[in-house]
Amino acid sequence: MSGENSEVFRGNEAIMEILDFRARPRTCYYYRDLVPEPIQAFKEYFKIYHLDGRMALSSLVESVEEMKNAGLTKAVILAGNIEGCEIIHEDILQYPEFFIGLTDVDITKGPTKTAEDLERAFNKFGMHGLSLSPFISGVYPTDPRYYPCYALCESMGKVVQIHASTHFNPLTELDLGNPLYIDKLAVHFPNMKLVLSHAGIGFGNLGITVAQRNPNMFIDFTGLRPKYLPSEMLNGINSFLSRKAIFGTSYPCLPYNIVEEWKALVRPEVQPYFFYHNAARALGLDKD
Repeated sequence: MSGENSEVFRGNEAIMEILDFRARPRTCYYYRDLVPEPIQAFKEYFKIYHLDGRMALSSLVESVEEMKNAGLTKAVILAGNIEGCEIIHEDILQYPEFFIGLTDVDITKGPTKTAEDLERAFNKFGMHGLSLSPFISGVYPTDPRYYPCYALCESMGKVVQIHASTHFNPLTELDLGNPLYIDKLAVHFPNMKLVLSHAGIGFGNLGITVAQRNPNMFIDFTGLRPKYLPSEMLNGINSFLSRKAIFGTSYPCLPYNIVEEWKALVRPEVQPYFFYHNAARALGLDKD
């Protein structure tokens, strides 16, 4: 693997690179579903994650400084659709070494137009992959309308990140987060890079089982406090998932300083992979 050295230098001080796989700068676009009032899908999250202290809007500059002060060296940001790609592309142009973009798509446009939009997001706006939240869209990730998008991602080497865990949207079924649907995609698209997001929490060990058995799959632990995780998951990160597990805050769900809690539980020799290399491989920044 190239780029195996995951250190950057500030002055003469070497620090480990940390890539947050899901972050939201505190600006209007990234907080559009949270302020001034959260959409129905996110209302319960305010109670669960005690979000009130992290909801104040600020500038992009201030948000980046906040991330960097917590030790982050890169962060993945999400566009809600093709129109949003243009917005976050401008932010990426301001911080090209820091931000990496993924995009969602609007499947209601039909499979052909949706795939065309996604290709434009890749070629014109430099998005690194596709990010789907079935618990919000109400569309299962195995819906055939997505398959042209998956075929495009597979052919272009782009990653597909899919929310796969319990959720608290009262308008959609819990089953939308079942990791078994991600397993089906891994079988149907054996060369497509997949990230099973939020570790399949709420479905027992199914998420880590699915990630372990599929060579093309990564598993992110975004938005999860390590001290509350089952021991099987922590053991997996430190052993059989050590080259698959990915860190992320899902800010504002968790504060950026959650990095320190993770450092206390992830073995030192695994940390460069958990905090950087596994995500970089999924995103095409590190090459096998």
